[in-house]
Amino acid sequence: MNRRIVIATLALLTGIFAGAQEVEDTLRRAVVTGKNQKPILETLGGVSGKVNVEKIRAVPSFLGNADPIRFARMLPSVQVNTESDGGIYMQGSEYSHTLLSIQGVPVYGASHLLGFFSVFNPTHYQSMDYNTSAGQSTRLGGSIDMILKDNIPGRTKGEFSAGLLSFQGTIELPTGSNSALFLSGRKSYINLLYGSYLKYDDEPLTYGFFDSNITWLWKPDAKNRIWIDLFGGKDDGAFNYTKVSSDMGASWYNALGSVHWDHFFGAVTLKQTLYGTMNGLKAHITIPNASGSMPSYIRSYGYKATATMGGWEAGVDLAYHKALPQNPEAEGHYNTTNTASEPVQDGFEAKIHAGYSKFLGYYTELKAGLGGSWYLSPERESFWGITPQAEAAFIIPGGGKLSLRTGISRQVLFQTGFTNTGLPIEFWILAGKLSKPQWAANYALSYNLEFGRKDEWALSAETYYKQLHNQLEYSGTIMEILNSRYSVESSLLKGDGRAYGVNMMIQKNAGALTGWVSYSFGRSLRNFDNPLYPGTYPSNHERLHELKVIGTYDIGKFDFGGSFFACTGTPYTRPDSFYILGDRVICNYGEHNAARLPAYIRLDISVNWYFHKDARRRNGLNFSMYNALGRRNAVGYGVHLNEEDFSYNFLPTSYGVRFLPSLAYFHKF
Repeated sequence: MNRRIVIATLALLTGIFAGAQEVEDTLRRAVVTGKNQKPILETLGGVSGKVNVEKIRAVPSFLGNADPIRFARMLPSVQVNTESDGGIYMQGSEYSHTLLSIQGVPVYGASHLLGFFSVFNPTHYQSMDYNTSAGQSTRLGGSIDMILKDNIPGRTKGEFSAGLLSFQGTIELPTGSNSALFLSGRKSYINLLYGSYLKYDDEPLTYGFFDSNITWLWKPDAKNRIWIDLFGGKDDGAFNYTKVSSDMGASWYNALGSVHWDHFFGAVTLKQTLYGTMNGLKAHITIPNASGSMPSYIRSYGYKATATMGGWEAGVDLAYHKALPQNPEAEGHYNTTNTASEPVQDGFEAKIHAGYSKFLGYYTELKAGLGGSWYLSPERESFWGITPQAEAAFIIPGGGKLSLRTGISRQVLFQTGFTNTGLPIEFWILAGKLSKPQWAANYALSYNLEFGRKDEWALSAETYYKQLHNQLEYSGTIMEILNSRYSVESSLLKGDGRAYGVNMMIQKNAGALTGWVSYSFGRSLRNFDNPLYPGTYPSNHERLHELKVIGTYDIGKFDFGGSFFACTGTPYTRPDSFYILGDRVICNYGEHNAARLPAYIRLDISVNWYFHKDARRRNGLNFSMYNALGRRNAVGYGVHLNEEDFSYNFLPTSYGVRFLPSLAYFHKF
């Protein structure tokens, strides 16, 4: 990073931290401190924990839109994303390895366009749990779970915000002494004021979305809690790339319905969930003399139950999946075929598991579990496997907590497609003829320490190693659909992989100043069973180094926030040469993922000005500045036309997002 960026960043962060410490003691009467006040980020083990979603507004948001998934990318275990990638990559795992869920129910395609927004409206939820291990769930990586509210409000109350980008709000309605209705909605109007800013290679993007939530909570007595939860959302985007005479667009949706029932039998707690969840897409592209579309979807229906008693836990997880992989329909003189790539797939998986935890004395706690899984593929082939898990925790008197975790995880769903494009044209595939179910062996060593006055400081660290088996990576391009006979299988690279690294974070939890500084080092490597790809290659999303500095400063009527990211670029495959054939650009690619994008550096700042602020009512203005340093961070490389001499060059591409300010009004009653 150059000298100007270093000086500006250090001046901002040093000023905030130094000034806050000088006045913190005089401000303690205006803020609530101590262990009884939950911090914005509560670390529970390793670099996993719980997020207080009510407080994420203090952290810089994109265009005034507070978002839990954008906040999750500030955590040390989650990779920083560019403006063209909405995935959640935890400790070297793929996006599909992360379980994104609402009260344990999977949500597919949880990001709106470019990953700037998630489908989760933070005011609808009580908290967000995140874990670097998904445990006995059917995922290989970590988990991010949105927790529904479980308290009956004593009065009608709500919260909404209106900015230059979107309107969102939540209202809580008591429907009796033991039930309540929670309603949330969000609608964007991004192109109204920001159409000139959202560009790719100086070409405008057109985009809009909405999402909504309805949750009914019923507590008929002290032994029962029941939720009926519904969610739905839709996105529409279009891009007219005049430099290569192409027109692209996509429309996609999410939907979820679930019933949760918690029942308490004295010492036994039984939690049950019945659900259906789905995600679908239809994308299209048109170039001179050719056009094509790519419909795809995934739908899952399932039942989950867990029972706990003392240190014992047992559970069952049943799911039926139905998926349409990328299914192109093309016409034009480059491709005279109109054959679907894959038929609709369906499969069934079942899993049972049990575990026990025991404090042994001598500052030692042990946890052990065993699961068994069965999967019936679309070809009606059966796959069996076990998922042992074990963890040992050692409390060091006066010196923190040391934990060692290991286990085996299994997953039958794959997500792949044209990655890092900015459009959600990744699709889901069920294990079967295209690949056997994937599995991973995981190892992690973590350390946690709280220190300082009233434990206001916390230190967290975790080192990990994962051995990944039966991995898929997509090597095709969107032009193949138009120019040749398309096949999903021929575009898949198959093989194994490994991921290893370390995450470290020091955090201040109490006082006027809160925040953290984290550093992550990680490798995510792949070996493919293909003679054209010998050796070991970095995965598409690998970042070697990441530095994150997050700070919030509360002085009563004002909240100041800043977030700074500096990280190495992700890999890409660079063409050795390209040539023009007719009106097509033909590329000859070099070694797979042998090149890297430039370093990604971004500073965001925000301030909340409260007109009124107390425990019951709150209103004010939010001002935020995205990419305050004005850097044109590269999101990829592409072939560019020089209009002066009609020559082609291979140059970095970026979105025209520079100094992107926003103003929003928020009100809580």
